Amino acid sequence: MFLGLVIVIVVVGMVFNFFQKRRGEVTVPGVSDNLVLSETKKSDEAKSEPGVYVVKKGDSLWKIAEENYKSGYKWKEIAKANNLKSNTLEVGQKLTLATTVVEEKAVVVTEVTTYKVVKGDSLWKIAVANYGDGYKWVSIWKNNKNKLRDPNKLEIGMLLALPKLN
Repeated sequence: MFLGLVIVIVVVGMVFNFFQKRRGEVTVPGVSDNLVLSETKKSDEAKSEPGVYVVKKGDSLWKIAEENYKSGYKWKEIAKANNLKSNTLEVGQKLTLATTVVEEKAVVVTEVTTYKVVKGDSLWKIAVANYGDGYKWVSIWKNNKNKLRDPNKLEIGMLLALPKLN
């Protein structure tokens, strides 16, 4: 009887853990998929050339695109320009950056409203409901980084500041 109770507790714990990990899940292309897997040489030794980016530890295509193009969504252009077939990057790897990328308009925050997270919410769903565009989830995340370090970890009842975007 004691063994049966232990098994039931373990199973309930595993089911609870499974649903906790899935709550508020948001996958980010280029961040979730294209991580640096191995370190081939020290990035400090590699010299950067104009139009060339040398991959550092912890880099992803998303981070590289945000740093160089001010938009993580440009990661596809980096992948295409370098004929990247796999989702892996290596430290010290040199990536060619396109210099003809058109700069996007800056988003101006004029007013901020508050949104209370409810069960089943994700940043994507909140962005669609408030802006009509799911890709605006990044603006919500950036505006709330002090409360929300990981976009996958929304908590029910959390208050998010939603900027009014022009």
